[in-house]
Amino acid sequence: MNDEPISICIKYGFDDTRIRETILALDIHPAYADLADRINREVIGDEAEELVNVCFAVLARLREFSLIEPNLDVSVFKQVWADQLRRFGQGFHTPAYFAERLTLSAARVHDGLSMSVLHLQHQITQQILVERLITSFQNDPKTVWALMPCILKFIALDLHLTIEAYHLQEIEGQQKKLAACRAESAKLYQKVATDQLTGVMSFSHVMEALENHINKAAQTGTTLCVMMIDLDFFKRVNDIHGHLVGDSVLIHTAERIKSAVRDFDMVGRFGGEEFTVILTNADMALARVIAERIRQDVAETPFHAKGHIIEVTISLGVAMLRPGETREAILERADVSLYEAKQTGRNRVVAAEDLEQAASARER
Repeated sequence: MNDEPISICIKYGFDDTRIRETILALDIHPAYADLADRINREVIGDEAEELVNVCFAVLARLREFSLIEPNLDVSVFKQVWADQLRRFGQGFHTPAYFAERLTLSAARVHDGLSMSVLHLQHQITQQILVERLITSFQNDPKTVWALMPCILKFIALDLHLTIEAYHLQEIEGQQKKLAACRAESAKLYQKVATDQLTGVMSFSHVMEALENHINKAAQTGTTLCVMMIDLDFFKRVNDIHGHLVGDSVLIHTAERIKSAVRDFDMVGRFGGEEFTVILTNADMALARVIAERIRQDVAETPFHAKGHIIEVTISLGVAMLRPGETREAILERADVSLYEAKQTGRNRVVAAEDLEQAASARER
C-alpha cells in the first residue's frame, strides 16, 4: 500500500477506524464491491466521457457555475469527472479511494467551486446514473433494485467526502488568513514596541513593560530596579557635528547600554537622549554594579565619526521598587537621582536610596 493515500487520509482526519465507521454509517456492505464492478461494466461501461458531457451540460446551466466556468480548465475538469466515474465505487473501503475523493474535492475548492455547485454535481451524477440504470435494465427490475441502492450509497459516500474536504479546506484557508493576520499584527506590534532610531524598546512599550513587572513583583515579592540614563552634553554634539552624527551617537550609546546589561534586562528610549533600563530580580547592590558597568562601558568607548573622536559619557539615576509603589513614583525617584548625578559633575551613578538617606540625616 502506497503511504501517500494514508497520509492524505490522516491529514483530513480519516484513519482506518474512521473509514470503517463511515462505511458502516452509510450501510455499505462488502458485497457492494461486486455490485460496483457490475455498475462499472454494465451501466457506465466505455461511456464515462459521454455521461460526463450530459452531466456537464446540466451543470453549466446553473448561473453560479457559469460565473466560475471562465476561470476553469473545462477539459481538465471534465476529464477528472470522467476518471472518477470510471472508478465509481472501486475499492470504496480503502484509504486510496478516500484519498482520491478528498484530494479531488479539495482541488475543486481551490478552483473556486462553491458547496452548492459541488452538491449539485453529485446530484446530477446520481440522476444520470439512475436513468442509465433504468434504461439499461428496463426489462430486468430485479437488477435495477439490486444496483440502485449501490449507486445511491456510493454517491452519498462521495458527497460526504466532498463536504468534509470542503469544510477542512475552508478551515485551512481561514487558518492561513489568521496566521497572516497574526504575522502582520506581530510586525506592527514590533514596530510600535521598538524605537525606530536606536532599536531598543519604545517609550510606550517601556511603560507597559514596567507596569507589568511592577504587578508581577507585587505578586511574587521579587525585587525590581529602574535606571534613568541621560547623555552628558548631547546638545553640544548636535551643535558641533550635526543631527545625523547625533543620531549615530544615540544608536552607539544604546548598543553600549544593551551590551552591558543582562540578557533579560529591558532597555528602552525614554525620549530625546534619555534611556531607561528595567532590572528584574535585582536589588540595589546589583543595580549599582550594572549601572557602573554601563557608565564605564560608554565612557571607555568613544564614538568615531568623520575623522573625529567624540567622547561620550552618561549620567545615571537608580531606584529600587518599594512595596506598593506605582510606576510613576519609581520613575520619579530614578529621575531625581539622575538630576542629582548631572548636577554633581555628570558621568556618575546616583542611587535614590543614597539621596533619601542623606535627606533623612539632614532632617534629624
